[in-house]
Amino acid sequence: MQLITAAVASLLALQVYAAPGAGMRAVVGARNPILEQRVAETAYDLLERRQSDSKTANDTKWDSDTTAACTERLAGLDAASNPSGMALCYNLVKLDTKKGEFMADLRLFEVSAPSGAWSGIPLNQMQGGIKFNGATASEINGQKVASRDLANPSLSTRQSEGPKLHRTYQIVGKINKDQMVPPMTIQKIEPLIMPIFSLSATDATGRTVTTNISSNEASFVHGIFANEVVMSKLTMASIAVDNIKAELAAGTVAFILPGVNLLIFPVGLVVTSVWMVVGFAIYGFGTYERYNYRETYRRRKAMSGSKSYATRI
Repeated sequence: MQLITAAVASLLALQVYAAPGAGMRAVVGARNPILEQRVAETAYDLLERRQSDSKTANDTKWDSDTTAACTERLAGLDAASNPSGMALCYNLVKLDTKKGEFMADLRLFEVSAPSGAWSGIPLNQMQGGIKFNGATASEINGQKVASRDLANPSLSTRQSEGPKLHRTYQIVGKINKDQMVPPMTIQKIEPLIMPIFSLSATDATGRTVTTNISSNEASFVHGIFANEVVMSKLTMASIAVDNIKAELAAGTVAFILPGVNLLIFPVGLVVTSVWMVVGFAIYGFGTYERYNYRETYRRRKAMSGSKSYATRI
């Protein structure tokens, strides 16, 4: 607050010195360009410092809130879904749905001990690669914040305090123009800006090992889309099944034996029935015609006096 007051006072002083009125110049003295420049520089410097301090405070809050949200989500994992023992947390900082521009925060966490070919590989030898299916992006920085100490066996297993942040990536990008087809809904945007993260390293034998790390384990837990829930049809069906099971367990709904009721319009039954009726009609008509032919044949034989009319045909 004091910085803002000083800046405003300096700007007012600058306006006083720059005022064209002769009476005012007589009170404050002659105009001094050097003094005006110094006052202006001081005022703008104070304003920029204030804005920088505010930006730093916002960045610090974003960093702490994002780390807390990511840690809470990844703490529910028993183990990583890949042999490196790493997991991702991906969040959007900014998004312009009209231009397709976005800024993202991607964090690499260690959630479990590495296995297989990744055993014994230090974190500082792992290299990450990021790409997108529907967007073009570049990394601003890759800030390393932790490393695995192989001399300490306690760090070779999952940390007792939860997931451990290893590296933070700041990403800026833009959705490809051919993908910018309105309306740009959440369901259309999310697959375009979801990263494909690959991790590579060199083991003790000099062989290069690679693995892909899923970005679905902790995505959009903070920032944009954090309060939005986009579920697939499979997820919605699973939730519906879980709800029915809970209601059955509570006794609020009765159990219905499957297969004894038509719960949907029987399109297949109608089509099959129509074909069956048509088939029986054709077969019946043919049988009736053959019966008439046989009776006609017998009558002709009887009229001609032949004894073979009684023979069944």
